[in-house]
Amino acid sequence: MFRRTMALCAAVTASFAVAGPAAAADRPLRIVGATADTALTQRWQDFGRRSGVGWAAADGTYSTRLPSGLDVWLFNDTFFGPVRPDDSLAESSPFTHNSAVLSTPDAKHLLTTIAPGPRAHPRSLVGPTPVSPGEPNDYWYWNGDGIVDGGKLRVIEFEQQPTDDPPPFNFAWTGTKLATLDPYTFRLEKLTDVPAAGGVQWGTELMRDGGWTWIYGVEGDGPTKYLHLARAPIGRLDGPWQFRTDQGWSADPASSARLLGNVGSSFGVTPVGGEYLLTTFDSGLTDTIHAYHAHTPDGPFTGGETVYTAPEAGNGRYTYNVAAHPEISRPGELVISYNTNSEQLSDLYADIDRNRPRFVDLKLAR
Repeated sequence: MFRRTMALCAAVTASFAVAGPAAAADRPLRIVGATADTALTQRWQDFGRRSGVGWAAADGTYSTRLPSGLDVWLFNDTFFGPVRPDDSLAESSPFTHNSAVLSTPDAKHLLTTIAPGPRAHPRSLVGPTPVSPGEPNDYWYWNGDGIVDGGKLRVIEFEQQPTDDPPPFNFAWTGTKLATLDPYTFRLEKLTDVPAAGGVQWGTELMRDGGWTWIYGVEGDGPTKYLHLARAPIGRLDGPWQFRTDQGWSADPASSARLLGNVGSSFGVTPVGGEYLLTTFDSGLTDTIHAYHAHTPDGPFTGGETVYTAPEAGNGRYTYNVAAHPEISRPGELVISYNTNSEQLSDLYADIDRNRPRFVDLKLAR
């Protein structure tokens, strides 16, 4: 159990309003540059190497602002230290299926790891804790996106079960839950079911805009994945949702329409300058991040220009899972992240930095 955070940080809301909606129609938003944010990437490397913080590396990398003014970063499969000077990790090190980290609003100070249980034996924030990465549970949860709604921290949880496929892809999605947590203690209060009709994993992205929480989902476990959209009134994310269909909105999740093809398993959708910017890898494991533009949250999304190529991909390593971080972005820019991993678990133990997030700054203009 974690004590209530006493330090209150001023919430810094980054503005991307480089032009209003009318100007957006005349002069579409352009991405005029994309550079690796080496300072932010280094900050997470240093945090993972710091003695006593617990978190050593993880994937997922969703973030949201809390009522305290701090930011919470939601991670999935998480390796815990201590990390050796050469960035290697003992194979007996603790491991959980999900965790979180607190930071100041500008992410310049990474504060503490959130994982229930004693430091030597951390547990998953939600769901069961594995014995080791190579010994999966009968089921487990990976975090989707999270958002504060109705005074609570709501986090999408993707239920997984092991399969007979060869590692590292020996798992399958079996359902989705909405976790409700206290935003100060991070105590799990309840898990509720999320619709799964149509094979859509809802909650890859949660975006608050115009009186609604927009809930983006992904359909497909084959070579092509498709974007879907639902919505709920702000403050009622745990209530009935409406689903975007070919004709409008419906209470039936099975009627949800495919809005865009060839998206990644995780992506960001950000309101910026009177538009909505979607950043994503292609479906499958690729090294190129693309950007799509829309004038409404439900599209149509157009463009798809390549904005960044991840240099880590190749030679047994892969890159995946784009997430957007508007709460730490400066005006005229958008910070995004992606994850890196290895096809061999032993590669991560030899160099755990191969599993830490990477960050990119997109420069925006009219």
